[in-house]
Amino acid sequence: MDNDAHIPRCRAPRPRAAAFFDVEGTLLALPELPPDGPGPPLGRLWHPPVLAALHTHAARGHLVVLVTPSPAGAVAPVARELGAHAVLCARPKAPMTGQGKGYAARALLREHALLAADCYAYADEAADLPLLAEVGNPVVVGADPVLLRHARRGNWARLPAPVPREI
Repeated sequence: MDNDAHIPRCRAPRPRAAAFFDVEGTLLALPELPPDGPGPPLGRLWHPPVLAALHTHAARGHLVVLVTPSPAGAVAPVARELGAHAVLCARPKAPMTGQGKGYAARALLREHALLAADCYAYADEAADLPLLAEVGNPVVVGADPVLLRHARRGNWARLPAPVPREI
């Protein structure tokens, strides 16, 4: 398998778990990031329950990973503001969608020798199922019917959907 996903080295000291956060529609109440990033102020764009979960994971020393189909430049302001340890984003010939998210998450877990059972992922749509399937603690954000079926079968955690907002 050839996966060119952007997986930078993290700056966290030997994390014992990772928490993956889908950005658009999950962490931010936006369907997609503008090419130059959301720009300030981000405060009103955060989805409070997911942002609180991110801060909880960071406080526990977990590797905080943002996952987005947007290019690095668009997500950079979000990653900086949150102090994310890694960003999995789109690159030429390596879209960060669907199964690409799952492959990239698996590669990051392997790179950092993390057990999937100890890790978390937060996502909002059926296309994110490969990402959610890579961790032991998937969290469905919102009411996507496909994800809700998986959540019921697997006893996955759930958070409410964000209120859509414009920049």
